[in-house]
Amino acid sequence: MRTAAVQMGTEYDTESNVKRAEHLVREAADRGARIVCLQELFHTVYFPFEMNARHLDLAEPIDGPTMERMRELAREMRIVLIAPIYEKALDGLLYNSAPVIGPDGGLLGVYRKSHIPIVSVPTLTGVEKYYFAPGDTGFITFPTPYDVTIGILICYDRHFPEAARTLALNGAQIVYVPTATTGMSRYLWELELQAHAVDNIYYVGGVNRVGVDQGGSDSHFYGSSMWVDPKGRIISQASDSEDEVLVADLDLSVIPQIRNDWGFFRDRRPDLYGQLSS
Repeated sequence: MRTAAVQMGTEYDTESNVKRAEHLVREAADRGARIVCLQELFHTVYFPFEMNARHLDLAEPIDGPTMERMRELAREMRIVLIAPIYEKALDGLLYNSAPVIGPDGGLLGVYRKSHIPIVSVPTLTGVEKYYFAPGDTGFITFPTPYDVTIGILICYDRHFPEAARTLALNGAQIVYVPTATTGMSRYLWELELQAHAVDNIYYVGGVNRVGVDQGGSDSHFYGSSMWVDPKGRIISQASDSEDEVLVADLDLSVIPQIRNDWGFFRDRRPDLYGQLSS
C-alpha cells in the first residue's frame, strides 16, 4: 500500500490553505499514493493558541465548501483522503474532526477528536476546550476500497495508549495521526508514535503542521511527519521546516506474522484491566 502524509504551512485564509492542500494532494496521488492524510485543521491556522470568538467562524459543516472540494479532489485522483477540519455539526456544537473520503468522493465516515486539551506553558498554548466538544464517535476504524482498514487519532489523542490499543482491537492496520504540535511535545513525537506502532503491531503515520502560521501564533510547528513500521522503526521522515509530501510503501502482509510471533494479543489479560475504565 502506497500512502502519503502531507505537511504544510497555513495562513489565516481558508481559500489559500485549501488551494495549497489541493496541490500537495495531487502531487501525492501523482506519485502513486492511494491513501493521503492532511494535517489537523488543514484549512486553518492553529487558532486555539488564544480564546477569541472570531475563530468560531472558521468552522464548516461536513457538507460545506471545503469538504465539497476535498470530495471532488478524492474523486478526481481516485484516492482515499483524510481531510481534518473544524466541523460545525450545528450552531454551538463544534468538533475537531477528520472526515475520510473514498475514491468515489463518498464519505466513508468521520472521526471526531476524543481528548480535548487545555494547556498553557511557555512553549505551547492550546485552549481547545473553548472551541471543541469532545468527540462522540469512539475509536472507530474505516475499511477502505483498497483492502486496508485504517484508524485515526488526532493530535492530543496520541498521548492516550488506550485509544491506540482500541484501534488495533477494531482492526486497524494503519493509524494516521494528523497533528498541529509544537514546543515541549517535540521529544515525545517520535517516542510515542513508535511505541504505538510496536505495542499494537500496525503502521503509524504522524502528520504534523510545519512552520509558523501566518496570521496565527508565533509558534514554530516542527513538521517532522513520519512513517513507522509495526516493529517501531521509522521508515521515513519529513523536514522540520518545509511543506512536504512524505510517501511510503507499506507491506501490510507482515502484520499477521509479527502478531503471531510476538503474541501481544494472545497474551493480553483484559480480565485484569478493569481499573482502566474507571
